[in-house]
Amino acid sequence: MAKKDVYDIIDQKFDKHIKREQLIVDAERFKTYDEVFDQQNLDNIYRLMKRKKIKTVECPISTGKEANVYLAKTFGKDAAVKIFRTSTSTFGAFLEYMEGDRRFQRIDRSHRGVIYTWARKEFMNLETMHEEGIRVPQTQALFRNILVMDYIGYEGKPAPQLKVLDADHDEWEEMWKIVLDTVEKLFLDCELVHADLSEYNILYDGAPMLIDVGQSLDLSHPRSLEMLDRDLRIISTFFERKGIDNARKDALSLKDELVATLEEDEQ
Repeated sequence: MAKKDVYDIIDQKFDKHIKREQLIVDAERFKTYDEVFDQQNLDNIYRLMKRKKIKTVECPISTGKEANVYLAKTFGKDAAVKIFRTSTSTFGAFLEYMEGDRRFQRIDRSHRGVIYTWARKEFMNLETMHEEGIRVPQTQALFRNILVMDYIGYEGKPAPQLKVLDADHDEWEEMWKIVLDTVEKLFLDCELVHADLSEYNILYDGAPMLIDVGQSLDLSHPRSLEMLDRDLRIISTFFERKGIDNARKDALSLKDELVATLEEDEQ
């Protein structure tokens, strides 16, 4: 039997009078990415559609080893739908970012259980960051391995990563200050470390915005300070390449201040 496409499988779940075009738009573009759309994921999308969290899935925004992100229409504003791959071969590495985190003392270690917990971890991190005023996409819904959050656009397109952003020296200086302030606020107010901070995981929609926070660590995690050091080293190196001469010095100074604050709190 021929393999069914995304349209066919989801369409079977809906009333026969509903056109498939109302569910997923531009099927041709999806054929390249259909490794994400196994039966389980299609069922999960269907659940979100039935709950009116998603109206249509429009087109891919980005692809990665762990997840694909799609533009979606909802019954309000546009959304970004992040579908974590349940077939990923790297799921075991996720445990390194959950074991030792006080929020995840009991983890379902089955393949899907780890992926579902990872998606929930990103959802929780986004909510915590948003509540504390960190610029991140606001969450809209979560079901198993599918996270629905605000779509971040800029000048009519998906917001670019800092990696590909074209800016002048003054703009890079201002962004560096914002990134340092964000790392500090994340540590002091959210008690979190991003743990994968780089020019790839910061979008620009007029100002820097953090994304991909599934790996972000609670300060209770034994590797949180190690990851803080790595975050600041990597992102300061990027900004040095953009002409911010004191970036590394600024990063080291911030790390020392944050570690000292943590040690004072623990005494």
